[in-house]
Amino acid sequence: MSDHKQKGLPDLVPMTKNQVMDIAMDLGKILLKSGAETNRVEDTMMRFCRSYGYYDLNVFCTPTIIILGDESPRGKSRVFRVRWRATDLGLIMDINQFSYNFRRWKMDHVQTKHWLQNRLAQSHPYRNSIVCLASGVGSACFSMLLGGDVYDFTGAFLAGFLAMSFLKTVDNFHPTPFWENFMAGMIIGLATLICNYIEPECTLESMTVGALMPFLPGLAFTNGVRDYMAGDLLSGNSRIAEAALFALSIAIGLAFVLKAWTWGGMP
Repeated sequence: MSDHKQKGLPDLVPMTKNQVMDIAMDLGKILLKSGAETNRVEDTMMRFCRSYGYYDLNVFCTPTIIILGDESPRGKSRVFRVRWRATDLGLIMDINQFSYNFRRWKMDHVQTKHWLQNRLAQSHPYRNSIVCLASGVGSACFSMLLGGDVYDFTGAFLAGFLAMSFLKTVDNFHPTPFWENFMAGMIIGLATLICNYIEPECTLESMTVGALMPFLPGLAFTNGVRDYMAGDLLSGNSRIAEAALFALSIAIGLAFVLKAWTWGGMP
């Protein structure tokens, strides 16, 4: 009788411990790189390991590292260093749905790896042009919510669109998040100042704040609070500090342009 049947588990497709650790680590990588909170990463990986009856596997996760350890005698550990993260809520949702169907999973190790690779290949359904356009529209709508008029709508749209376009252009060079937000703040400040200089009807405050809204690290701050609520104090501190640093980098970039504009003698 198989170990799964002895433990009252469903008759899953057999996998060795190494194969289970391999799939679990892939799940953790995908979730953490997609912006999931560390509590979700640990819970998903542990649920997958225990679905196959391996209760001696344990997970430790922070926003930058995943450690999957085997606590059995002569067990081995796996470590993965996360060097960049993005936001892909659709991918998080799919992996989350997958995690609650482990007991009915009928794929073997190779098929599961193939399924994860196919899902990763589809993880960016929107082209860069669509993302840039959405950033511009979002910026413009936020400016209207702040009391702006049609001039502010247009200026905020241009600022948000140009900032996101620049970030997508330099994305292949993999700049650090600090410099990404710093450059976004500079471009937004320069674009709104030029719009205000060309058309005085444009309100600088409405355009600037509206264009900044899509770039603020709201998700990182929310995940930090959720990690705190789940008892992950280390991850909570890290994410909230990260969110504060991102917000500060945007402010520094914006302030740099405003000061340079004033030093240049521009009104």
